[in-house]
Amino acid sequence: IIKSNDGGLLVLSNLKIYHLTWPSPWRIQGSDTGISSDIFDIKMWNNRLYATSRAGVFVEDSDPFSQQHFKQLDWTSLEAWNLLPLNANEILLADSQHVQLISNAEKQRITDVIYPRVFQVSKYHPNHIYLHTELDTRLLTRSGDDWSNWVVAVGKPSSVIEASKDTLLITTVDGRFSKVLLNQNFDGVEASIDMSNQANISTESMIELRLFSGYGDQIWAVTHENYYQYTHDEFIETDLLGLAERLPATEFSSMGTDNNNQIWANSATQVFIKDAKKPWQMIDASAYIHNGIYDIEFLPEQIKLAGNGVILSYLTQQPTNLSPPHGQMLITAAQLKPHNDTFAIDIPVGSSDPFVFGSDEGGLTFLFSFTDIKNAPTILYQYRLKGHNNSWSPYSHNTQASFLQLPAGTYEFEVKALDSNGQTHTSQPLPFIVEPVWYLNTWAKLLWALLSLLALFLSMKLFLKWREKVHEEQKLALKATINEKTQALKLANQALQDLAHKDSLTGLSNRLFLDKYINDMIENRVNDIAAMMIDMDHFKKYNDTFGHLAGDHLLAKFAQSLQTMIKRKQHLVARYGGEEFLVIMPKPTKEQALKTAEQIRKHTEGQAEKTTISIGIAFSQKGHAIKSAKDVFELIDQADKALYEAKTTGRNQVSIYN
Repeated sequence: IIKSNDGGLLVLSNLKIYHLTWPSPWRIQGSDTGISSDIFDIKMWNNRLYATSRAGVFVEDSDPFSQQHFKQLDWTSLEAWNLLPLNANEILLADSQHVQLISNAEKQRITDVIYPRVFQVSKYHPNHIYLHTELDTRLLTRSGDDWSNWVVAVGKPSSVIEASKDTLLITTVDGRFSKVLLNQNFDGVEASIDMSNQANISTESMIELRLFSGYGDQIWAVTHENYYQYTHDEFIETDLLGLAERLPATEFSSMGTDNNNQIWANSATQVFIKDAKKPWQMIDASAYIHNGIYDIEFLPEQIKLAGNGVILSYLTQQPTNLSPPHGQMLITAAQLKPHNDTFAIDIPVGSSDPFVFGSDEGGLTFLFSFTDIKNAPTILYQYRLKGHNNSWSPYSHNTQASFLQLPAGTYEFEVKALDSNGQTHTSQPLPFIVEPVWYLNTWAKLLWALLSLLALFLSMKLFLKWREKVHEEQKLALKATINEKTQALKLANQALQDLAHKDSLTGLSNRLFLDKYINDMIENRVNDIAAMMIDMDHFKKYNDTFGHLAGDHLLAKFAQSLQTMIKRKQHLVARYGGEEFLVIMPKPTKEQALKTAEQIRKHTEGQAEKTTISIGIAFSQKGHAIKSAKDVFELIDQADKALYEAKTTGRNQVSIYN
């Protein structure tokens, strides 16, 4: 172990050299500190850190001897999604069904069941709160102790932007893009204009479209393909102040501005920050967070990131962060690899004299590196071969380039590195010369010219056939490569989608997949469905008695039994939240649904854990096709009410919504 020039440590093993940043700017709070499940939102309120998750609301213990442990609050027994501090005594909570006002440790429900998800305070009217729900966008207002809300636009929103004091731009997850004009009293909609057909974006990209506020009155947009600036009701492609070079749109997750008017953006594991004078700065959390960044909170001297069961704190004032990336861009090795698979020949990389070889001797491979070991994972490279293709390759993390067959000529290979501060560093060019084969030397060319005059027609015909064959082989090889890459990409995309649609504890479908499942039912005009809500009886008592780990095992075991008993492929079995499970059965008879529910109840009652379940069932109107997500969520709400009746009248029973 030795000290490195940047103040960190270098650890030398038999096979590798590791860099250890010390002191580390990262602080990690995971499941060992009391928090659990996905952390959706983090907020500072009265100098204490609060977090919302699938398990409810947690607060960081203020006891200095508790080692920053979190404790769970009794604000809700459902999933908690978002918090909005109003003042020192009041805070709003969005749980999975209602909006709650927490005032001096007392709870007050201020909405009916609307499935709230995100609070967004108006930048023009501080007393107006735009509320994102599973079904629509609402405006939440307060008059004294009375709260009211009304629907601004239907459809689950993916972004809501205030274009002016009375004009909203709203995109939804099903691909709608609307301009909504509010009336002067802000109690109704003056006009709602569909902008989807006016925007110069494809229908497929509209489903992915999200809008964000930029500097001043700027509005930016992003799809999975490009970044845009929205101006005069049009989307104009942009590199978003150079962000596209650092963060491709395919990896983009979210964007915003912090308290210092800095712009930030993030991918699943990295955060990029920019002020008006500096290029984008990157914070890499890939070593500490694995299932994506769910929320970002900017605090004095630190940035907090929320993820799956973890809260990361990045200390921005650590001494190690003050030293900029430094190093040298080097071509570290070059080899000539013969076509006959014999041993490779090393090419001197420190010499200014060109290396000379014949065009039939083989292909070239170059290795390169920027010698900043501290920031090595964040370095991006691009290269070019002058004399062959003078344009630079796209930036990537690859540190190797190969050229299989080069024509005769004079070349220079050079590499450029982009460090974590956005600065570029270029290597010294490596020159080499490819000589023509013997039959293309000067004397051979003269002889060949004489022979060509004697048999020009035959030679040209043979040459054209040969070139046609080569082109055909290249086309076939390229087609095979494209097919192989396309299939690999499809498999990777399918694996990522399966991972995003699965609950990490039980392996069942999650709430994200529920949206897709509902959209599929709407497209297929499915009718006559049954919704079954299942809840573990006395689960909190079971957790308190045997511990959270035993509770997780119980939920996973119950989920496995559900999958065994609900076998039809078109049925949905999902974890709805905490100890609640949801089953949707298309086209069942009441007898089939009740029989299945009773089998699940009896099977659970007979297990070794001696736990029971309560089940609520609701049936859709016979012969009515599912036309919107609202129809399904209303049916789920009816099943939830039947579940409530089953639990309040004795538990361990099946109840049908009447």
